[in-house]
Amino acid sequence: MTNQTLDKDRRAATLFEGVCSLLAQTTSNVSRSLRHVLELSEGWLVDSKKALYGLAVARILLGAMIIGFALSNFSTIRYTFGPGAAWTGQLLYPTSSFATIFPFNIVNAAAHTDWGITLVTCGLIVCAFFFMIGYRTRIIMIPLFVLWVGFMSINTYVQDQSDNLTRMSFIYLFFTALSDRWSLDARRREKFANHNGAKAKQLWRFQQVLPAPFTNLLHNLAVAILICQLCFVYASGGLFKAGGAPWQNGTAVYDPIQTERFGTWPVLSDLATAWGPGVAIATIGTVLVQATFPFLMLNRFTRIFAIIVILFFHIGIGILMGLPWFSLSMVALDAIFIRDRSWKKVAMLVRTAFKRELQNHHAVNEETLMEQSSYSTPAPAPAPEPVPELVR
Repeated sequence: MTNQTLDKDRRAATLFEGVCSLLAQTTSNVSRSLRHVLELSEGWLVDSKKALYGLAVARILLGAMIIGFALSNFSTIRYTFGPGAAWTGQLLYPTSSFATIFPFNIVNAAAHTDWGITLVTCGLIVCAFFFMIGYRTRIIMIPLFVLWVGFMSINTYVQDQSDNLTRMSFIYLFFTALSDRWSLDARRREKFANHNGAKAKQLWRFQQVLPAPFTNLLHNLAVAILICQLCFVYASGGLFKAGGAPWQNGTAVYDPIQTERFGTWPVLSDLATAWGPGVAIATIGTVLVQATFPFLMLNRFTRIFAIIVILFFHIGIGILMGLPWFSLSMVALDAIFIRDRSWKKVAMLVRTAFKRELQNHHAVNEETLMEQSSYSTPAPAPAPEPVPELVR
């Protein structure tokens, strides 16, 4: 009886030691993994700025979107956003809270007069142009943000969800180095790279003033927040779509582009929806890609597939539904998902093609000039025949 008790105690002690050893090993592995993840996260956040070329593309396309929106509405600006928009009732009783918040309420007050809304629109176009070319980008973003948010709060009937996303994205983009590539600010920094001076002068020259790890941290955190925001938008949109009957039965793509309001190109709409299985594939594929968008971003090949699908999705919305500025703003923000390496390759291909075309153009011009000179140069006159001497 005593031996059996001792055996049980030994087995219990052995089992306890094994469990403790397993727990210790598991804790050590988890701790090591967490430490590795933290080191990778710290390196990603602090070592260098990410998505610089993608942010440059986003800046250019967002500036083009705002300019295009303002110009396309300029002929009806007084009726849509000016004093003629009294039919909405929002000039006296704003439905957007931004219309009552300083400094956005200044834009709303300017909309009560013709000259006021015209000045606001012109100022918006000018600021968007400077933002697009990257001239004093961080400074110009302040009036651009005020004008854009105030402008869109005048009449909420003509808004879409991209306006809300753009407004939030401008806040994140303010903390990024979105003009470090393909901008006038970048050229200025390169020009004064070896110049020193006061901090204010260095800031004005777009030189590095704050420590690089600190600016890298702000930049990469803002990029991460923007990526999370876009993933939430696409994932939630896909899940909401999945709950609707038209998306479940595969006909949702057909319905909006066949309506009078959104079917701006009836011939193209009929052509796009002529094949029933194609409509079903586009409908269900859109739901699947949007709902799984955050997970598709984790792998290079699935990321390329998802970006291509989303790109065609927005192109279809822009053309078939007559919402080009919505599509352009979404495509602009999606540009940050493309690696800098890919944007460099695209830039190199464009630069090479441009140089080749320029060389061909110069070669054609030289050949044309040579042909013209050969035709225009008169042939040399024949030498006069010698006059025979008279025989005396």
